[in-house]
Amino acid sequence: MTRKPLLRTALARLAAGAALAVCVAAAADGVYEPVPLKDKEHRLIEESNELNGYFARQSLLYTDPRIVELVAGIGTSLAPPPVDDYVHHRFFVLRDPSPNAFALPNGDVYMHTGMLARLADKAQLAAVLAHEVNHVAGHHSVLEFRSANKKLVASMVLTGVFGGLGGLISSGLYTSMYGFSRELEQEADDRAVALLRASPYEPQALPEIYDILAKDYEGITPRVATIWSTHPQLEARAARTRGQVAGAPAGRRDAAEFDALVLPIRTMTIRDYIQDDYPRTAMALARDLSARFPDEPELLQLLGDAWGAMGPLTEFDEEQLSNRERARNANRRLMRTRQERAAELLKTQEGQAALRANLGQARATYERVLALDANYASANRGLGEVAEQLGETRVAAAAYVEYLRKAPDASDRPVILQRLRTLRDQLRTEETGNAATTR
Repeated sequence: MTRKPLLRTALARLAAGAALAVCVAAAADGVYEPVPLKDKEHRLIEESNELNGYFARQSLLYTDPRIVELVAGIGTSLAPPPVDDYVHHRFFVLRDPSPNAFALPNGDVYMHTGMLARLADKAQLAAVLAHEVNHVAGHHSVLEFRSANKKLVASMVLTGVFGGLGGLISSGLYTSMYGFSRELEQEADDRAVALLRASPYEPQALPEIYDILAKDYEGITPRVATIWSTHPQLEARAARTRGQVAGAPAGRRDAAEFDALVLPIRTMTIRDYIQDDYPRTAMALARDLSARFPDEPELLQLLGDAWGAMGPLTEFDEEQLSNRERARNANRRLMRTRQERAAELLKTQEGQAALRANLGQARATYERVLALDANYASANRGLGEVAEQLGETRVAAAAYVEYLRKAPDASDRPVILQRLRTLRDQLRTEETGNAATTR
């Protein structure tokens, strides 16, 4: 499926203005009885339906039937029966590496591929879905819409940032997608515990979700703050829900079956993070995956690609980063391109050393791939890219030639041929210079 990063691009631009858009006085308690809609509130349901159409038209829905059935099956088993005729439970997966999930007032629940990629088993998936279906059951979107006095401001901000998508999102849907009030989120947590206790799945999975999502691989504040990605709430929610599920009987985990289904999403998410310039996150996910499946060339290849994507970045201890450093890192990412950030780092000895070390790790990893499967062509392409960055012209050219020999119909063949032409010209220049020097 062709990836279209339209949603993530829009969200990144929105981050700075999000606080203004959702500055509303939220309701503290949900209502779990029928809630008839007032005139303007019917628009919330229309917007929810239109949003699904937008995602479909933009090819943002992940449509592998096995994954959709997995999410829908568990979600349907957990969702309380609707008490309103405007609620119809449906479950979708969005192609987005951000670890998020959200529920809309019409009963639509969306799970990001980035959330699925981080989960370990069906119990953790059930924990996320148990939380989301309670937002629908408690009419949280409708209640926050009623309490919002700044809908017009929010709509203006969102329309300007999102373009076509912005026209579909009012403040009611924005809070549905990116976090309700703390009170309503806590209520959804509390009720998720009850749902999980009554389900066949292990309730201890709920605090595990917050432990997983509290990890900050990049050392930045989230691109878009959601209730699933905001510190320090995640740590507090992990502690609170851990107390709530203490003593609950063990339940189903179904880790092996979940792994088999979700492996393609895990690898896709790693590639998405590499493409989006989140190499530390790609590295963390690839390391975990390759450690669990050490004899899989594809997973080792992804680890090598993540090392190569690190460029002049260094690894860090996230626990030692201050909030000021995280904010500074986020601002630098917002204000400078990937190339500008790399160029700045390469002006330092530390950055130059990090580049050499990271490329060395990438090379060693690609060599491990070829030791597992000598015909794994992508590893030769990776070796060529490493050698090219290190200025090893002949080595790079030989690796690219070997790549094309193994994969003559590769989709990037024109790109590699152009690189070979460039390397040939460099070799000729080097030979001419050497000949002049020896005279």
